[in-house]
Amino acid sequence: MIKIQECNERLVAVKRYCPSLVVHLGRKRAGEQAFLRLTVARMLKKALASLPRGMTFIINDAWRPAVVQERIRQEFFFRFKEKNPNWSTARITKEVDKYVAPSQGGKVSGHMTGGAVDLRLLSNGRKVPMKSSKLSYQENAQSNQPKLSKYLQRNRAIMFQALQNAGLSNYPQEYWHWSYGDYYWARRNKKKIAIFGRKSGPKTLY
Repeated sequence: MIKIQECNERLVAVKRYCPSLVVHLGRKRAGEQAFLRLTVARMLKKALASLPRGMTFIINDAWRPAVVQERIRQEFFFRFKEKNPNWSTARITKEVDKYVAPSQGGKVSGHMTGGAVDLRLLSNGRKVPMKSSKLSYQENAQSNQPKLSKYLQRNRAIMFQALQNAGLSNYPQEYWHWSYGDYYWARRNKKKIAIFGRKSGPKTLY
């Protein structure tokens, strides 16, 4: 059983530590800053320094409040329901759980702890291709996807190597999701203790 022992590390504005990266939060949150735990922000800074010249990260999500987490779960639920009308509610919920963690309880999303970040690569201002139009959302999301072309696999490898060497851990079902210190990081890495629990963010974001 994994215990959460909050270390009370603060949230920081990522751009202050990594001014060269791009922040573009989705889910109707355009213009907001990206916040992460201090340790994670420092890891991103280290990862950035190891990228090839001209490359940087674009952050699509970082810390987020429960209201946003729950909204995303609902969006995914109805998306899967629409595409799979014969699925039961239980099956849809099980599929949603693969991509969006709960907003309540001890196993809350890593994003709600400030320990998780969703990102991709930019090269000279353009997104680096990492997915195939021939694959489904679920297939493209898998980090180790053998159906991808060698070119796309190499692009992912550049990002993976930089982030792993900096100390971040990838969630295998989503190539863009990386974390440190949260419950799911602990589970993936067979740790007994998670050091980041649910974290309240700046009030201006609510």
